[in-house]
Amino acid sequence: MPINQISVYLPNKPGQLANFFEVLMDNKIYIRSLTIAETEEYGLLLLLVDQFEDCISLLKEWDHLYSITEVIAVRLSDNIAGLYEVAKTLGEHQINIDYLYTSLIDDNPLVILRLSDNEKGTEILKQNNFAVIEDLKR
Repeated sequence: MPINQISVYLPNKPGQLANFFEVLMDNKIYIRSLTIAETEEYGLLLLLVDQFEDCISLLKEWDHLYSITEVIAVRLSDNIAGLYEVAKTLGEHQINIDYLYTSLIDDNPLVILRLSDNEKGTEILKQNNFAVIEDLKR
C-alpha cells in the first residue's frame, strides 16, 4: 500500500522553513521523513507526516502550493547491503526507481521510494520478504 508524500513549495527566503515547521508544530503534526531540494526561487520539501489529512487542510488554509505523490517505505538493515538488495530485487523485475531517500523512523532505517510502478513494486518486495511499511502514524 502506498504512502502519500507531500511536496511543498516554499519561497527560497530566510525564515520560510522555520515558519512552516512552526505551523506543523503548533498543530501537532509530526514529520516522519523529510528531504529538501532547492531551486533559485523555491525550496521543495518532500515530506511524510503522521497526520496526512490534517497537514493537507493546513496547507490549503495557509494557501501553499503543494502536490501529492504516492511512495512506498521499506524497512532496511542498517547498511548499504539493504539498499543494494532492494535495488537489485526491483531491477530484476524491471521496476525503475524514479527517486529515493532514506529516513530513520522509530530507530528503524527506511528507504522511501518512488517507483515506475508502485503497486507492482510493493507486491514484488513483499514476495521477497521485505518489510513494506503501510502506516506512518505514531
